[in-house]
Amino acid sequence: MISKLSSVLLLILLATVSSFAQGLAPEAKGDAKPDKRPAQELFEDANGYLGRKYQEFNKQKLPYNPKLEADTKKEQKELAIRNAATLQARSPLAGNDLYYLGMLQHLAGNADAALATMRLFLKDNRDGNNAQVARNVVVLYTVKKDLLPEAKAAIEDYARHQPQNPDDRYRMELLMADAYWRAKDFASVTTHAQQMWAAAKAFTEARKTEVFRRDEILMKSGIYLTEAYLKTNQKDQAVALWTELRRMAIALPAATLYRDTTVRLLRLNPALKIDQLFDTSLTPAKTVLPELIGKEWIEQQPVKLKDLRGKVVLLDFWAPWCGPCRYTLPNFARWQNTFKSKGLVILGLTQYYGHGGGRQLTESEELVYLREFKQRNALPYGFLVADSDMNDFNYGVFSIPTSFLIDRKGVVRYISVGASEEEVANLGEMVRTLLDEK
Repeated sequence: MISKLSSVLLLILLATVSSFAQGLAPEAKGDAKPDKRPAQELFEDANGYLGRKYQEFNKQKLPYNPKLEADTKKEQKELAIRNAATLQARSPLAGNDLYYLGMLQHLAGNADAALATMRLFLKDNRDGNNAQVARNVVVLYTVKKDLLPEAKAAIEDYARHQPQNPDDRYRMELLMADAYWRAKDFASVTTHAQQMWAAAKAFTEARKTEVFRRDEILMKSGIYLTEAYLKTNQKDQAVALWTELRRMAIALPAATLYRDTTVRLLRLNPALKIDQLFDTSLTPAKTVLPELIGKEWIEQQPVKLKDLRGKVVLLDFWAPWCGPCRYTLPNFARWQNTFKSKGLVILGLTQYYGHGGGRQLTESEELVYLREFKQRNALPYGFLVADSDMNDFNYGVFSIPTSFLIDRKGVVRYISVGASEEEVANLGEMVRTLLDEK
């Protein structure tokens, strides 16, 4: 199995550091006039510093440099300290001015000051987005100070007010679950891990296209909750949790999440057999699969999945440079030749990578290379060639080879990740099972 997550460009690597991107940091000025900018502008100036600088570095096409990154973060912290001092000099502060002071202190790494300021802000400001963000800050620093009752009260306040963000709720509950785990209070871990799990599912419903974050928080909440269940002698609950998450992974669909949950499920119950694990009673009754997106079709008329109802469809995510992928191809060729008359349709899904056969290729040259590769390996099924990663994101594919097996009703019934002998054998068994179904 080969990872598709290659080196990430600097902008993407650092994009999550700041959600704002406005104006460059001001130079220090000796006898400059007092800074009269509003509190929000002072905060956004400091908070957006990293984003602005990284955009600048990308325009200059600077390579990633850890020292440059560290220096830039230090500059941002210093700017936050200066802007916080500017705002604090206007005291007494009230309302949102207090909020932005707390956020600047948070950005500057001044935990004690940020916590004190946010406590003060929340005394008179209970509702609205700023109050909810302030509660996030309070939870962060009270957990760090082991003030867990205050952190718990802040989360309960968060739950009573709007707006609510499932990602924020997840982060706060994670801090609490982790703190109680370190304290070996597994009953409390269970309570907060259950809230993590609920928040992760809410995030999935609201933002399921944010694939990386979605899969990350579903898995992490599942792990915390499972371990808490096991520590409190609730193994059946742990098995039920991974069974539910596996079902969710099929319905999304999410290949890597499916693989990871299946592995966890088998660890908990090694006695599970392939026919039990993929029993139709555990499969979502109805799921709408993303349609395939491609620029070119090779020896295959363009087709939509909805038009293949009545067929058993195997979608193979692969690349010609992928050794494990090439290992699976003779099996796919044999299955297509053997079972085509029974209704099996195999589609090979790849994309333009800009190289092939050990040399750089243009798209037109790569298309020729793929046609020759198909002929050379006697592959009797069609290819879809995409010019983006959209199919991978839509199906949660982060490594190849990955295959989706879809039954005659258009429902995903099996996801295969990797190319081990056991994995290929299981996939072949499931192909036969679905072909024999009425």
